Amino acid sequence: MSFSQQIFTFGAANPLLLDQLLAPANEVLSNFVRGVTSEGPLNDFRFLRLGVQRIVSQCASGRDFLQQLHNLHDQPIARATFFDALHSERRNRILAELNTQLVLRRASQLPDLLQGFPALAKYQIFAIDGHHLAHSVHAARDEKGDHVSANSLYAMNLRTGVLANLGSVQGEGVRRHEMPVFRRQLGPWLLRQTDRRGPPTICVVDPGFVDNRFWLEMLAAPRPALLITRTKSNMKPIVLGERLWERDTEVNQGVVADETISFDGRNRMRRVRYVDPESGEAFDFLTTVMDLSPGLVALLYLLRWRIEKVFDTSKNKLAEVKAWATGEVAQEMQAHFFALTHNLLLLLRQKLNTEHGIREEKVERKREEALTQRQEKATQHGRTVARFQEKLPAIVQLTAQFIRALRNGIIRALRWTAALSHFRIAMKAYL
Repeated sequence: MSFSQQIFTFGAANPLLLDQLLAPANEVLSNFVRGVTSEGPLNDFRFLRLGVQRIVSQCASGRDFLQQLHNLHDQPIARATFFDALHSERRNRILAELNTQLVLRRASQLPDLLQGFPALAKYQIFAIDGHHLAHSVHAARDEKGDHVSANSLYAMNLRTGVLANLGSVQGEGVRRHEMPVFRRQLGPWLLRQTDRRGPPTICVVDPGFVDNRFWLEMLAAPRPALLITRTKSNMKPIVLGERLWERDTEVNQGVVADETISFDGRNRMRRVRYVDPESGEAFDFLTTVMDLSPGLVALLYLLRWRIEKVFDTSKNKLAEVKAWATGEVAQEMQAHFFALTHNLLLLLRQKLNTEHGIREEKVERKREEALTQRQEKATQHGRTVARFQEKLPAIVQLTAQFIRALRNGIIRALRWTAALSHFRIAMKAYL
C-alpha cells in the first residue's frame, strides 16, 4: 500500500490531528494536481506532510526539525534526502499548483469577511505585500560582503483570508525591488486564480507599488486589475474636479473629498481624502476604482493591515524567521508551504466552528470590549469610532492558543476526537 493510500485509509474515522489538518490538501493533491508521485520513501504526499509539519513545529533549523521527527515521532529521515528535496523544481511547481487548486476548490467554505458590504461583492480583493526572512546559514553575500534577507511577495484575499505566494523578490546576495516582480507575476497569477469570466480584481498595496502607467494598462488587461493605495508625499496631481458622493451615508463617514485627478493631463485616476473619525489622522488614497463609494475605498486600504497580521503570525507564533535553505527554488518552496499551511489552518478552524461549534469565543468577547473602550476614549476627545467597524468580523488573525493546541496535538500524536477537547479549551478563554 502506498503512502498516499495509507493516509486516506488508516484511522479514517478518527484520524491523527495532523492527517485531519492535511486532509483537504491530500484530496486536492490526489485529484487535481498533475505529475504527483505516490511511491518512494519521500513521495509528494510525505513531502507535503513534512513541509507543513516544519511550518507548525517551531523548530529553529532544519536539523532541529529532523531530530524532532526522529525523537518525538519516530520518523527518521536522512538530512540529505530532506534538503535535496527543497531544491526540486518539480516539487516546487506541484506545491504552487496545489495551493492554487486548494484555494479554488475550498476557499468557498470560509466565511466572507466582507459580507457586511454588499457593494464589494462584484470584486475579488487582494492585499499584496512582501515578507522578509533572515538569510539561510550558507547564503551568498552581495558585492559589499553583506547578507541579503530572503523576501517573497504574497497576496492575501481580503474576503476569505487565504494566502498565495507570488514569487521570490530577493535573496542569495541579490537585492531587488518588489514592483518589477509584481508587474511580471500579476497578470499570469490572476489568470490562474480565477475564471476569465470572473469578477475584476482590486489590489490593495502600499505606495511602493505605485506605477501609474502599469495600473492604467491593467485596466485593459485580459484579467483587469485595479489599484487602491496611499498617495506619496511627492505626488503633485492635477485636480480635474470633485466627484459626486453621498455625504450622509454611514460608509462615507470620514470622507472629506472625492476627486478626479491626473498626472499627465490625459489619463484619469481618483483621489479620496479621508480623516479617521476615531484618531483624526488624515489619509489620501489613490485608486483606479471608479464605481465604489469613497468610504469603501478608504475601508479597503485600512484593511490592508490584515496581511501584516499574517506575517506577524508567521514570525511570532510559528517562529518562521529564517530561510530554510539556499537558492531561489528553496525560497519559493518555503513560501508556498507557509501560504499552504496558513490556508489549511483557516480551513481547520472553520471546520471546528461549523461541525463542532468550537469558535474563538475569547476573541469575540475581547473585540466587543475593545470597541466599547475605543468608543469611550474617542468620545472623551470629541471623536467617534467609524460605524463600519461594527460590520467587520471579530476573528481575522490566527491566535497563539489555537496554534499551540494544534502543535501540541501533533507532537503528542493525538487523534482528532481527542484533540477537540483541547481546541475547545484553547478557543474559549485566554490562559
